[in-house]
Amino acid sequence: MIRRMLLISFFFIIILTAPGCGDIVEPNQLAFVLGSAIDIVDSGEIEVSHQIVTPIQKNGPFKGSSENSKSFFIISAKGRSVFEATQKIQKKLSRRVLTSHRTLIAISEDYFNKNDVSNIFDKLNRDPANNQRDITVMIKGNAKEFLMIGHPMEHLSSIGTGKELLINGLNSFSTRQFIIDSITDGVRPLVPTIRIENKKLSIDEETPIARISGFSVLNKQLKIAGVLNNTEGAGAVWMAGKGTYQGITVPWKDGKSTLSFRFTNLRRQIHSETETQNIPGQVLLTVKAQAYLLENTTSLDMSEVDHMIAVKQHVNKKIQKDLQKTVDKVQEWGPDVFGIGEHFHRKHPYWWKSQKDDWDEKFKKIDVTVKADIELMSVGTSGRQLK
Repeated sequence: MIRRMLLISFFFIIILTAPGCGDIVEPNQLAFVLGSAIDIVDSGEIEVSHQIVTPIQKNGPFKGSSENSKSFFIISAKGRSVFEATQKIQKKLSRRVLTSHRTLIAISEDYFNKNDVSNIFDKLNRDPANNQRDITVMIKGNAKEFLMIGHPMEHLSSIGTGKELLINGLNSFSTRQFIIDSITDGVRPLVPTIRIENKKLSIDEETPIARISGFSVLNKQLKIAGVLNNTEGAGAVWMAGKGTYQGITVPWKDGKSTLSFRFTNLRRQIHSETETQNIPGQVLLTVKAQAYLLENTTSLDMSEVDHMIAVKQHVNKKIQKDLQKTVDKVQEWGPDVFGIGEHFHRKHPYWWKSQKDDWDEKFKKIDVTVKADIELMSVGTSGRQLK
């Protein structure tokens, strides 16, 4: 009996002295950030803006919400660093800022040109509160204004732009991937570029809407070396191994009719010939995909094998020509967004040690040839064009 009482007393003392969970934060004490923007101001400081979901009151005197109430609000602050600006934002809010659900980070073009972008990503990489799954984009203009506009389908511009990238097969532009590309010697970042334009979505008025206007090529210092348009950018994404599928329309030999395909399972391979003393020579960049014919305005009967072979050869030739122009254009700027330097790093490590410094300039002199290997998987449910 005495032994039992001693055990009960012992466990009772342990329970009383055990620490409790005093740092638990309930969901109604959190401010959920779905998008963030980084701008530079005249003083040289950073302006950080957060797109925060507006909580809806289900109980109490403010129950419900009006039809015109916004589903989000923007709050900003300036500081010498991202952390300092974020702390100032926190002092303006009644809830704790939570960034682990963030879907997108928008950085203005001016910030890329005038400041050191790596300072931003030190905070994003070092702080475990950041999930690094969010997408990093560049904004032509003010990044804060991008967060302020809505989206006709998703309500929030950050969610709308993120889904637009994913739904078009561009799912390799996360913050984590940007950080990896920026610190790796043999590859340079390729960043989706967003422009805000006024579009007439209804008969009554024009609405500002954000759209992908191209891809920015960054050098080792994370400055903009050049901007590719959407067509060139799609090819660069393919050759960089960061795309999953895309749609392509190819003009036929007569110059009037076209063939439209959906390309899936996009892949790329890099092969380099070896010269004497283990020195790499010409580089062959092969792009591969599975093609599905979705529209045919030519007079070809695609149920005939000869026509299928002719179309396949023509498509491969056209894609090779277009992608070669994109490679040549990027090489004139210098940054290796295709990762050819990383291929040399793996295949020719001793040679690469002497070449990795100032790779942007040395990449301009590399002989890169593009080859297309497209596999025609389907010509659709009809052979000849319907008349």
